[in-house]
Amino acid sequence: MKTKIAAAIALSLLAGSTFAAPTFYGEIDASVDYLPEDNKSGTPDKDVVEVSSNSSYLGVKGDEKLNDRLSAVYLAEWAFNADGEGTDWSARNRYVGLKDAKLGTVKVGTHDTPLKQLSSVVDTFNNYVANKADITGIMTGETRLANVVVYEAPALTLPTGAIKFNALLATGEDSGIAKGNGASKAAGRGLGDTWSASLVYDSSMFVAGVAYDKAVPTTFAGRGMTNATNPEVGSGVTGANTAFAAANTLRAIGRLNVLDNSLALKALYQTSEVEEKPNSDTDGATQIARAANIDKSDGWLVGAEYNIPSAKAWTIKAQYSANSTSFKDNSDDYDADQIMAGVDYAFSKQVKLYGYGGYLTLERGDLETKQPVVGTGLEFKF
Repeated sequence: MKTKIAAAIALSLLAGSTFAAPTFYGEIDASVDYLPEDNKSGTPDKDVVEVSSNSSYLGVKGDEKLNDRLSAVYLAEWAFNADGEGTDWSARNRYVGLKDAKLGTVKVGTHDTPLKQLSSVVDTFNNYVANKADITGIMTGETRLANVVVYEAPALTLPTGAIKFNALLATGEDSGIAKGNGASKAAGRGLGDTWSASLVYDSSMFVAGVAYDKAVPTTFAGRGMTNATNPEVGSGVTGANTAFAAANTLRAIGRLNVLDNSLALKALYQTSEVEEKPNSDTDGATQIARAANIDKSDGWLVGAEYNIPSAKAWTIKAQYSANSTSFKDNSDDYDADQIMAGVDYAFSKQVKLYGYGGYLTLERGDLETKQPVVGTGLEFKF
């Protein structure tokens, strides 16, 4: 009898309560890419066609109003591979938090750093070719961190736009930096040993932002979208191998919208140095030696998007990005250059067909690897 009464009370309470329904959303993005291999002498070049999954994911989010000022917020996202390769359901952003209309929002969980978030404003080819033809493939700073507290300040409204400030504090909870299943881990056990912050001015005509990462783990000397089995640059003792290390990174971005917002001109500059060599990574001593030898890494980007006024469904775009990594042993710099051009056709706000072509060059001293790409894909958002 007591159990029945308790159940009846619980059901009556639920029936009398109103909860905001969660929002289910996501994106499926797949492309067919022609990536011919440019192998070094002794290994034949090959014509290769691949199907790529480009940042496909599922998510659920919600916002529950608690009183006139305060709301509870939550979000959880999972990445999956539309092409059937790799491991599905890796962690993307996921958090729970409180949002105050006057004081701002505090989130706890896993989150992109504020520095990484700046790239979405200017990186025209974000997520293309399995997420390697964007700046993630060659630059530092594109990091999602686990075990973080994020603060998003209320926007400061000005007559011409708004100023926004975001900050992230991370605790490592581990013996050192590490790559996780979709999110990296910082070093140290104190909250704030690793941090990231950004300041952005946002208006309809102009966006400008600056961000700084302190001891945020990232990949140096990225190889971009190269598909070679045996590349001249990027393998062996003479190559520029990638290194995973905690970094101090300064990034600045700008976007100018002109011609009644039909044309967007974009730019990015950043510089990084190794803050701390890794002491928790699958590559062990080799990875530590690679990171310890890095002096600094400088990257930049310029790009443009043009939405044709007389045919709004069509957008033409182009981008050049580059990164140079120097080393303490005075060996040759490692240079990566990517140029991309493409066109989009938007059937609707949810469905986009796109095509593109690009060229990647990796150089270190007399060594050089080249990688062209031509592809087309379909993006569906829901």
